[in-house]
Parts: sequence; C-alpha cells; structure tokens
Amino acid sequence: MPIFLWIVLTKLYLFHPFHVSICDITYDSNDKHLKISVRLFTDDLELGLSDYAEAPDLDLLELDSAKLNALLQRYLLENLRLTSNKEVLHLHYLGSQKEDDGIWCFLEYENLSPFDEIVVFNSLLVNAFEDQENLVHFRKNKIVKSLRLNHENKIGTINWYP
Repeated sequence: MPIFLWIVLTKLYLFHPFHVSICDITYDSNDKHLKISVRLFTDDLELGLSDYAEAPDLDLLELDSAKLNALLQRYLLENLRLTSNKEVLHLHYLGSQKEDDGIWCFLEYENLSPFDEIVVFNSLLVNAFEDQENLVHFRKNKIVKSLRLNHENKIGTINWYP
C-alpha cells in the first residue's frame, strides 16, 4: 500500500469527517417491550458531554462506570424521547458498553400499549455539531422504518397504519 493512501486512511479512521449516531429501536408486540440501543462515537460524545456537563477537560475513558452512566443517563433521557398515543414514554436507562471507537447505550420501556404511530425526538449531539445526523431505525412486527434527524429536524413520526 502506498504511504499516501495509508496516511489518508489513517486520518479518516482517527478523525471521522461526519458526525452521526445510530438509534436502533425494537418493539416486541408479544411482550410489549421496547428495546433501544444508541451508538455514538466516543470522541463526539466526549465533546458533546463536555459542553453539556460544563466540564471542558472531560475524558470519558477516565470516568468510572458509575459516573459515566449517571452522566449518560441524564443526557440521553433529556435528548431522546418517544411519544406514543400522545403520551411521552418514560424510558429506563439500562447502561452502556464501550466498543472500539464508540459507546453503546441501552434503554427500554416495558408494557407499551399497542400503537400505530410513534413520535421520535432525538437531539443527541446536535448542539455540539451543526452537521450531526441522528439515524433512527425502528423495528415493529418485522417491519423496519427509519428516520434521519438533525439540527433542523429533531422530531420525526413513524407510522404503521393499515
């Protein structure tokens, strides 16, 4: 591999040129359980949480898991909301897991009444990055619907009308 190509690929890996989160939501109609997984790049999250927590020297890798999860819980519950049947769902934060250059965060909601429409509010990291894109993939009854939310459009509606 030529040295130039190696340098370019290394820079792309270390300094990803885009800001994106992925939110996977699955609804199991048998047990009425909503499972949510959110993946964020660690470096983006660190910058976003530094502003949010007013801690300019925040280093996520140095935080113990209890402090990290307390901060993530507060941040996620303020910036990720779901509404079903005109009722805001009070999500339960389960924890996080570091993976390579990202962090997975897990949330849930139990006993969700049947629904044909859900409203998603996702403002994760949009205050830190003007170009932040928050992708939401929702699986219900083996049907996947997606949203692309960002700074200008933080709210989207997904429906499964017959």
